[in-house]
Amino acid sequence: MIFTLEPAAYFAPQLNHKIIEASFDVENEWFFYDGAFNSTSLDQNSCNTWMYEKFVAVTKGEIFAYFEGIWTRPLDIVTSFRLINFNKKHPYTSVLAFFKYLDYLFVCRGCQAFNWTVALQNERALTQYERFVKNYCGHKVGSRTHAQKSYTGKISDINIYELT
Repeated sequence: MIFTLEPAAYFAPQLNHKIIEASFDVENEWFFYDGAFNSTSLDQNSCNTWMYEKFVAVTKGEIFAYFEGIWTRPLDIVTSFRLINFNKKHPYTSVLAFFKYLDYLFVCRGCQAFNWTVALQNERALTQYERFVKNYCGHKVGSRTHAQKSYTGKISDINIYELT
């Protein structure tokens, strides 16, 4: 499948619709750990690459993945990251898009470190990130107890990961 990474701002209406749809799927409860998605946050922060890197992976005009990184400047460190895969039928393509996103951050934008967390109760994502760290790059930095709450009210410990 051929795809491109595009700034999320160009696809804001379609992305807002996709994220709202995804919020009804309990499988995505950990994506919305900080509350419900607020579409104005996408509009307000979309073009601010000093603080935010929001991209969509698109094929044939349709979004299949969303990536959101938050910078700590001037250290050039992405301290928070979120990913949502809208196309469960082609997870491999989402992985390729994730690698392309990382390539953009490290090569084009000068990222020095990339940090993210995963709720231990989010078993599907945890398995994927553990495999990613083991097979490709990065490392587990540590863990925290009772550090994340899903939108359904579950509380989970988290693992903290880093790429440098």
